[in-house]
Amino acid sequence: MENSKVIAEAKKLGLDKVGFCSAKDFNQNFKSVIAAVFPYYTGKIDGANISKYCFGLDYHKVVSRTLSRLADALGLNGFEIFCDIGKNDDRKIAHRCGLGFYGINSLIINEEYGSYFFIGYIFCNEDFEYSAPVNTVCKRCMACKNACPAGAVRGDFTIDADKCLSNVTQKKGELQCNEIAMIKENNSVFGCDICQDVCPHNKNAKKSHFDAFTKNLITKLEYEDLANLSNKEFLKKYGERAFAWRGKKVVERNLSYIKDGKSEK
Repeated sequence: MENSKVIAEAKKLGLDKVGFCSAKDFNQNFKSVIAAVFPYYTGKIDGANISKYCFGLDYHKVVSRTLSRLADALGLNGFEIFCDIGKNDDRKIAHRCGLGFYGINSLIINEEYGSYFFIGYIFCNEDFEYSAPVNTVCKRCMACKNACPAGAVRGDFTIDADKCLSNVTQKKGELQCNEIAMIKENNSVFGCDICQDVCPHNKNAKKSHFDAFTKNLITKLEYEDLANLSNKEFLKKYGERAFAWRGKKVVERNLSYIKDGKSEK
């Protein structure tokens, strides 16, 4: 299949950054990978207490639906679609497909959208002309390393995931004192954008053109929003949002920490 056919059909679906690579190192059951960028940046929003990737609809569902439509348009048979799930290294696939370069904070940076994007890809058995990795490299200014409240950014293109505030906000059960303190100090209900917000490569990041990530946004949650909701009511109200996958308890716990922190002042 010609790359141009994929690119043309992808553009009809709003996908303006598409790349191709061999599937050999990722899934032995397929020949090739078609990967695409799904930008979600909406600009700076003051007062937000959840990560930017959670403002819109659940990206897993949006990406899967969009790539399913692409696969249908291409007439693909025997394909598999992935987005931030499974054993594959999404960032490595994006890099191989020429969609961006690694940042010191381990994220993939696209020259147009910065690091504010989701990665979706299709494993298939078509032959393509594979993309070349981009030549651009991270500035290595260490702004992300210096700003990380958890000290999770090591400075060598890797992070300590166990320390990462984004991961801490998603842990189940009771948290350690230092973890609770981080949530309070950074007003982080779900996720964290600090290492991305200080990155110079994101200074002029282009805003998303996907309605799913730019309309009917939820940028802030309050304890009172969840306190009287049952688990079923929580899922009915927020089930289409990325932060809902961990369930009500985790989100409500973090909100309670922040509420307690405010009352302590």
